[in-house]
Amino acid sequence: MAKYGIAPTPINFTVWYEYHAGRDHNLVRAMDGIVAAKQRFSPEVVLELYDQHLSPARLFHASRHTAEKLDAVMHELRGHIDQAEQNTRVYGSQLEQFSGQLDAMPDTPGGVDNLLDTMLLDTRDMQERNKELESRLAEATAEVQQLRHSFEQARREALTDPLTGLANRKAFEQSMHLLVQDTLKEQAPLSLLMLDIDHFKHFNDEYGHQTGDTVLQLVGRMLADNVKGQDVAARYGGEEFAILLPYTALEQAIKLADAIRRTITARKLVKRTSGQDLGRITLSVGAAQYRPGETLSGLIQRADDALYAAKRAGRDRVLSERDLVVAAAGQ
Repeated sequence: MAKYGIAPTPINFTVWYEYHAGRDHNLVRAMDGIVAAKQRFSPEVVLELYDQHLSPARLFHASRHTAEKLDAVMHELRGHIDQAEQNTRVYGSQLEQFSGQLDAMPDTPGGVDNLLDTMLLDTRDMQERNKELESRLAEATAEVQQLRHSFEQARREALTDPLTGLANRKAFEQSMHLLVQDTLKEQAPLSLLMLDIDHFKHFNDEYGHQTGDTVLQLVGRMLADNVKGQDVAARYGGEEFAILLPYTALEQAIKLADAIRRTITARKLVKRTSGQDLGRITLSVGAAQYRPGETLSGLIQRADDALYAAKRAGRDRVLSERDLVVAAAGQ
């Protein structure tokens, strides 16, 4: 920040801290682009970066805009329906009047013809109004469907990590709450895997953020390919991932974790543009099973403790909460 003359305001500090942490790759790419173009990090530029990538209000504003548009369309629809009801009442009144006049009219061809002509004009007028109403209703319906699609897309984006396509941390936490409730009702097990890419900083420092992004995307695809049913794979933050495994006991979770680790390690990384050998990706994994009555943060903490124990033990391995208990008993 000192290098670029950035004042240490809360917003500026947040932007630069997140840039350094590298958690939001869209923010990193945007700021790297500004650096490469030798542009100035003016207060306006930094504020725009904050609004686009970090402001918690951005999703709220998007949702409010969608809601306002939907409310306007629904108001228009109500107006169309009210107009249709009024047209129907008017036309019904005309039919009653026509019926009364027809009953009271002497049996003279000219009078009946005139009355029929009048009624025919009223009917055609009603048909035109109905056509116009149908057209307006069709347009409003299409707009409602588009708004619904946009809202669903915004909701999915709000719960999806843009780089890997996996669930983001918010979606992970929501899923955890729901899955715990479901498994408790059915007295079924729920396991959690916490996974971390070993030496990920090396990929970024040695080959650049683009290669680091490629590594994250590859791991994300591998995780997505190895989950099924109600399993939830998520990017927990940075190079750390999580997998929720409902109806899965700890032993099964450990086997799945090791299978994922072996699959990823077997992949050889080669830079497409140069053919350069980038080595292999290895994962450290921690596994834990939910204990009825515990907090969700407690489950995450136990899986995280196992993960960091795997790191300390040499990386590229799976350890579980059970291994931590054994290790503690042996001390």
